[in-house]
Amino acid sequence: MIDAILAEETTDNRLNKLLKDERGLSLVELLAVVVILAIIAGIGVIAIGNVIQNAREDAVVSDIQQAFSAAVLYQSTNSNLNDGTANAVLDFTLEDVMDDGLLNSTSWEDTDNVMFYIGSTGALTMYAPAGVLKAGQENSNEIGVLGTGLTQNQINGLTREYVFGDPQPAPPPL
Repeated sequence: MIDAILAEETTDNRLNKLLKDERGLSLVELLAVVVILAIIAGIGVIAIGNVIQNAREDAVVSDIQQAFSAAVLYQSTNSNLNDGTANAVLDFTLEDVMDDGLLNSTSWEDTDNVMFYIGSTGALTMYAPAGVLKAGQENSNEIGVLGTGLTQNQINGLTREYVFGDPQPAPPPL
């Protein structure tokens, strides 16, 4: 019986010692932990912002490629385009393509100034002025050269750097 009482007193003493032990984090240690967490959160926010911006820019490149594909379909379904007669239409706008129901997009700012040109061989090229597409607050560069545009292979090879780069690099190779 005495052993049980002594064991209980020993357990109580240990528990009391643990409860009375008031060691913990000092204010400086707590402040250091908070600063480290703020730095990690700041790095994460910046990284996520860059990922979101890259995704927006990739979506713009995809919009350009999709518009070109719709223009190819528009060219193939309209007999008055480059039909070999003197009255043949040799260029059309993105607005024409959208009016024909081949592209339904709200991404484009000014569809009347996005031009598609039909060459003498029937090859299609595309031109878009600067600023017709946006990725967040970033405006797109000029796509192609007014009057000539970019070919299908060049449109398929577009990169974020060409569409949004500063300064704009040379267009993708043919």
